[in-house]
Amino acid sequence: MPVKITCRNVELSQEMHDKVEEKAHKLKRYFDKVDKIEIIFNAEKHRHVCEINVHAGHFNTTATCENGSDIAAFEKALKTAIRQIKESKDRMITLKQAGVNPDKGNNRSGREVRSGGSVQAV
Repeated sequence: MPVKITCRNVELSQEMHDKVEEKAHKLKRYFDKVDKIEIIFNAEKHRHVCEINVHAGHFNTTATCENGSDIAAFEKALKTAIRQIKESKDRMITLKQAGVNPDKGNNRSGREVRSGGSVQAV
């Protein structure tokens, strides 16, 4: 899984670059289908912004956070990305249990969907 790190108006040391890449690989633990991760660091005066884009099949998410330092912004954005991935994964599991294909959107086949013990016509 490739991790692309881009720095705008800021430079990361090799040690910090390796640490960020290692932590970014932890996203694979929460969602198996992660294809690519893009991390963008940007600095403007005293504002450090980190943006994490996760591409996983039909699922894409973006987490953006700002803080006083690059590593703090990255940690906060990483927590946000993990939360978004967990919520999306839970949503997909719930839809699959209800008989709806989450990759195709709503169930428009006209068949009945069982949810919570009741049968609903779709």
